[in-house]
Amino acid sequence: MPVAQPLHPSHHKSLMHEAPNHFRTLAPRNGLHRGQSDNYSGLRPEAVKSNLLRGASADLSEFIWPKDQWPSVSHNDFHMAQELPTVDLSDLHHGSEESREATAKLLVKTFSEWGFVQVINHGVPTEVIEKMQNQARNFFDLPLEQKEKGVASSTSKHEGFGYGVESGFYYAGKPWIDRFQCRWSPVCEIREPVEKVFSPTDAEEFSTSIEDYNGRLDKLAMQILELTAQGLGLPSDTFIKPFNGTAGDCIARMNYYPPCPLSSLTLGLGAHTDPNLLTILSQCKVGGLQVCKNGTWISVKPKPDTLIINIGDTFEVEMLASFCYSFHVSQGRMM
Repeated sequence: MPVAQPLHPSHHKSLMHEAPNHFRTLAPRNGLHRGQSDNYSGLRPEAVKSNLLRGASADLSEFIWPKDQWPSVSHNDFHMAQELPTVDLSDLHHGSEESREATAKLLVKTFSEWGFVQVINHGVPTEVIEKMQNQARNFFDLPLEQKEKGVASSTSKHEGFGYGVESGFYYAGKPWIDRFQCRWSPVCEIREPVEKVFSPTDAEEFSTSIEDYNGRLDKLAMQILELTAQGLGLPSDTFIKPFNGTAGDCIARMNYYPPCPLSSLTLGLGAHTDPNLLTILSQCKVGGLQVCKNGTWISVKPKPDTLIINIGDTFEVEMLASFCYSFHVSQGRMM
């Protein structure tokens, strides 16, 4: 029976710069077990649609990570005592000033303790998320030679974007991941590589769904920045001023993790922190995302109509600096 594949579209916003906690993504199992020796020939028909196996050795040894980095918790083990907190953003749309203030403080508390938060009632319609995810699946289901038409050449202004780009992180082993990414703002550059991959009709449908989804995430990101400032006791526009009314510098990325026979020996994406301001992640029903809190890896269970927000290195520094400023101002008033 086919194994479902995790799909993690994400939206990265930068001012341009370590979140309190690391995170990683596990690859789903495909029937083989730790230590089993095989040429994994049974996998190849499933993975041939990605660029993972291009040039790979017969035993896939380059995907095997050092033992101390092997996942100790399965991608679908959600029985940990701790669970990533969820914040309800209903008050953003129809709450009182008091309830908005309470939500802002809860958001700051969660960011300071976890670096991550799950949000519900975030204003992004279910149908928009589902359409985006369906379009992402359509893309990764294409034959490899078709997707490779969306690879940006080294001489292109889009170098580093398009299909099959590297993860941007350097690990002890090769990550089990396939991806597509494009610059979203200040100038949207999704259509050029997509039009090389799809027919005109399919390219329009794909681009429109991604643009609709990301446009809504732009609004959500600004609301999160405003709430965080409010939760720190600062003017609500503290963190959005540098954007001067724009969406800032954003990247739209789709990560795909095919079924893997080495799931106990490798990772879809290794432990890391994001260098940007915010990452907003939509996780498909398969799961795979794990966050590390106090040295323990915790699998994040996918939930319908839920988005995951991760503060990046830049925002951690911004929050810390702003908190110190707020604290000292308060102390000055008290003296």
